[in-house]
Amino acid sequence: MRFCLPTSSNHPGKIHDHAFSYFCRVKALKNSYFIAYLLLLLGCSALLLSTQKLDLQLQINQIYTPWLDYIMPFLTFLGDGLFAIILSLFFVLWINRKWGWMLLLTYGVSSLLAQIGKHLLFPKAMRPYFYLKTNSSFHEIPGFIYHEFHSFPSGHSTTAFALATLLSLCIKTHRIQHLALLLGACLVAFSRLYLSQHFLVDVVFGSLLGTLCSLFLFYYFPSRWLTIETPYLRR
Repeated sequence: MRFCLPTSSNHPGKIHDHAFSYFCRVKALKNSYFIAYLLLLLGCSALLLSTQKLDLQLQINQIYTPWLDYIMPFLTFLGDGLFAIILSLFFVLWINRKWGWMLLLTYGVSSLLAQIGKHLLFPKAMRPYFYLKTNSSFHEIPGFIYHEFHSFPSGHSTTAFALATLLSLCIKTHRIQHLALLLGACLVAFSRLYLSQHFLVDVVFGSLLGTLCSLFLFYYFPSRWLTIETPYLRR
């Protein structure tokens, strides 16, 4: 697996360095991951504008099957903080030390911002289960623990898209891998909808938060602070 590094200039005042840096950013945004993500974002935005969130959530709830009931609680773990830490340490120890620490940093920053949104900015945003638990049509998964508070934004979606976006920027010119990363993040986001833990608007803004955090840290985190790429267990 090859990794591309953000280019930083030793002479920030030079015009051509600024132009080259801008070119790199625009080129990154043209990769298959971002093109597909923007298309998905447009589709989700159309749904948000055309459908009431409770109606849409109830429609999603009605597509249940026994095997989805079984697999979704496991799939949603891919957006959990514990998974993000495990993945980061795996990179640090065996794949690429620099990007392992970047994954951990990206998770930490994006997760902190998501929690600020949940608890400080939008503390009264309730989860779908709060509204639908008394609806006779609502399908409840046996044994699953539902939460009712702190819905906006989706923390799992934030984490999934933060990790996927950063990895798509690190992995050089592999379209299939880019799309696989996006698919994984989308499946985590869908699991939050399927489990009635978030509305579509929660996962959309969570995905945006994670994506923007990754882009900012990838291009603007001081590269001199993380210079060693050799993993600890592969010297």
